[in-house]
Amino acid sequence: MTIRPGLAARIAIALLVLCGGGLARAEPDETPPAVDAAPSPWELDVLPYAWIPGTYGTLDVAGRTVRVDSTPSDVLKLLFDGNAFAAAGYFALAYDRFSVFADTFGGYEEVRVNEEIPTQLCKLSVRAKDKMKFVIGDVGFGYRLGQWTLPHRSRPLTLGVYTGARYMYLSSELDATGGVVGAAQRSANVFESIAWADPLIGVRWSVPLLDWASLDFRGDIGGFGASSDLIWGIASMARLWLPWQPYETSPYVALGYRVVAFDRSNTDDSVDLEFRGPVIGLGFTY
Repeated sequence: MTIRPGLAARIAIALLVLCGGGLARAEPDETPPAVDAAPSPWELDVLPYAWIPGTYGTLDVAGRTVRVDSTPSDVLKLLFDGNAFAAAGYFALAYDRFSVFADTFGGYEEVRVNEEIPTQLCKLSVRAKDKMKFVIGDVGFGYRLGQWTLPHRSRPLTLGVYTGARYMYLSSELDATGGVVGAAQRSANVFESIAWADPLIGVRWSVPLLDWASLDFRGDIGGFGASSDLIWGIASMARLWLPWQPYETSPYVALGYRVVAFDRSNTDDSVDLEFRGPVIGLGFTY
């Protein structure tokens, strides 16, 4: 059988098209599988919290030693009566092993006294208002020594150290009026303030108790004669991680206890105070 040249060319083209289509269908998918992006080395931790500290110890006011013994329940009573206010916040920014943080607490409390004191000769009237303002601020630079993955835990155990400074400010303004009831009253106003800062060094760790709960600890010591003979502090907190991740954050509830102590017995304005009480807050990491 004789095949015409034009027909042979058309048959050849058809065979090439069919072979090409078959090869295209048989060609395996070479698209690489999607790979999860590496976790960011940056982490932001923000924790607004409430600290209800009792105050215990002594301080010198106008050359006289005053004993201080105020419990957390006393502070709550002042707060509910509208005679106290305080706010606190912890902020940390980490990059890989390095981090910086600030932990600040400040506010005021106002104590009022209105009494009539009977004596053998007359009755005395005393009215006084003492308004105290306070600030405790920590700043630090930290380094994570290591982290270890625990079995069946999504978060690692971490251990780190830090160094920084603690700033303290105290002021007290006393307005008093007194005298014999029904007679002329005398008034006085006294204001005292003191501020100082001390270096500190510390250690911190975080232990994942469960996937939804971890225990954080921060403890430091300092002073070393710079402004104080000795300062020290402890902040121990349980983080209860919430099951939501709004805007790619990890929110948590913080419950714990904090202690901050100062011993400045080597100065003219002697202060030997300890602040301690419970902590509660709501924070997030990003």
